[in-house]
Amino acid sequence: MTVDLTVGSSTPAHDAQDGPAPTPDPHTSMPREGPFAGHLHLDGSITRVLLTDFDVAEYVRRGTGRLDVDTAKVEAEGGLEEPVRLALGALQRLESSALAESRAMLATVTANEARITAFLATWLVDRYWQARALRDLLTGDHPVERPTLRHRPHPLHALRRIHVDRIQPLISPLWNEFAGEALAAGHMARMAIQEASLQAALHAVARRLSGEALRVVETVIERHDAAVEFFTAEASGRIIRSPREAAVARLVLSLDSPLDGGGIIDPDLKPALQVIGAESRDRAALRRARYEITRLLPAPDLPDPYLSSLPRTGE
Repeated sequence: MTVDLTVGSSTPAHDAQDGPAPTPDPHTSMPREGPFAGHLHLDGSITRVLLTDFDVAEYVRRGTGRLDVDTAKVEAEGGLEEPVRLALGALQRLESSALAESRAMLATVTANEARITAFLATWLVDRYWQARALRDLLTGDHPVERPTLRHRPHPLHALRRIHVDRIQPLISPLWNEFAGEALAAGHMARMAIQEASLQAALHAVARRLSGEALRVVETVIERHDAAVEFFTAEASGRIIRSPREAAVARLVLSLDSPLDGGGIIDPDLKPALQVIGAESRDRAALRRARYEITRLLPAPDLPDPYLSSLPRTGE
């Protein structure tokens, strides 16, 4: 049912001498029954707004801020071991990819989802400060220094960056035309896996830490709770309600790994996962982070190259 803003044939003819024609009342065409009852501008061609149990307004009101890191205390406690520095460096870069991930989402029709855009506005700031806290652990709160890569990027990695920087913005309209509103399901599925994977990986690293470094990482882990809950609820809600949204989510996840932050390949990530996944429980947690979403999707899940590279000791 659509809103008819024209005067129907049953409306008495209006004489120009009587003054301006009266504006028809669009509420006379408002659906009174069915799933669109009471929605003036909503008809069967527009997907209904998904409402989950997550309170976006409360999340936004909560606010956010920088996480304090006592870098002098970290150094006094002996600093970080080299394998831990490798793992935290890769996770710090993944944390800091939030802006690139948001650009990919907000350049498409996903930006029309009010709850998603409202959440992202605060989530971006959260991820920035979480990445900054991990950076402070690694660089001692240096104003410009960043965790350095331990492995040389492959030439294909440079091509991937060109794709993300130059080509991806050009193909966003094609995604809009091809997938439409269902694209939001793919974006939410990707971010649900990324957030849950980050949290699982940080749990694994935390068991190698103590003192101030442990406190900081545990704080970052706790700050991920809201994002894991929001993205998982949004993704599963969309996937369950619509076969088309489930198919688009499957397609989005098949294009690249959610562990490629912002679509950029980190050459340190596979070596870092050898540290993160040293224990079987941590490998299981990383696989479960993906499975919680992919189990809802049609067709078999394509193996994630990073999860396939996890060590198999003890399995």
